[in-house]
Amino acid sequence: MEAVPYHPIVKVTADEIRRTREFYNQSDVRVIVESISAVREWMEKQPHLIEASKHLTDEVLERFYFLARCSVEGTKNRIEKLFTSRGLMPELVLNRNMKEFDKLFDCVNYIPLPKINNKDLSRVMITQFITDKLEEFSIMSYFRLCFMIGEYRLFYDYTLSEQYIIDLKNIHFGLLTKLSPVAIKKAEVLCTEGFGTKISGIHILNAPSFIDRLVSILKASLKEKVASRIHVHSTYEALHKYVPKEILPKDYGGDEQSCAKLAEQWREILHTDEAAKVLADTEKMITDESKRDSSSFNLEYMGMPGSFRKLNVD
Repeated sequence: MEAVPYHPIVKVTADEIRRTREFYNQSDVRVIVESISAVREWMEKQPHLIEASKHLTDEVLERFYFLARCSVEGTKNRIEKLFTSRGLMPELVLNRNMKEFDKLFDCVNYIPLPKINNKDLSRVMITQFITDKLEEFSIMSYFRLCFMIGEYRLFYDYTLSEQYIIDLKNIHFGLLTKLSPVAIKKAEVLCTEGFGTKISGIHILNAPSFIDRLVSILKASLKEKVASRIHVHSTYEALHKYVPKEILPKDYGGDEQSCAKLAEQWREILHTDEAAKVLADTEKMITDESKRDSSSFNLEYMGMPGSFRKLNVD
């Protein structure tokens, strides 16, 4: 509980852990330990969560505790909602393997930056389209990769929020035909309502001439609060007001190594036996509905998949 496990490209300092805990008034490690123990004891008494509890380390439970703003009851609700939601949206998060992303890696990089944004203790993720040949790009495959990396980071990261940089340098109008508002909405619901992730910023770089249409699709698919945090930057200097140069790759006027090198490192990490074990454990983050008391199955979940069909985009 004193520190997260060391990771070469998901770096967290002792000071960042301290500041994150202080943000939620959790400076006493004993309180955190007792809270995690209470959550684990509760999980082990829930028939539909017993199996999942066997694959969650105390460190991962601590991440859920902070995603729930350090509330024991909130953590229980977060786990219940997340594990149920993952089962309702298997196309986003289940039965993954690295082979399925081979074609995606040829056209896009998705990179969590190694260092935390010291301004707001957020982890910054970069999406960089590396070619204008987007025939092999799939929005669903992209989201599956994003969630896979996000769930892998649960075992190592320690942040207050997330920010996303989307570089559209090689994008052409044909991309719009590949954007599914339903898929975007599902991903946003799982991210913010399932995991409880706070999205503190979405930054668009190298915007094409049809950026208004693209932003319109995003805003129609996202919650109003999240949509209000979309920023279109005309210069990299404008981005630096939100994300400091010290943590940005050289591609964007920063001091970090290039996106290409970071992407290569991430692919190597994700192909290791250690990553395979971690990702196998994340597959277990799901409820066993055959063992749940059906009377307690919230209708909120029952209606979740169908609610996405109600989306309309002007």
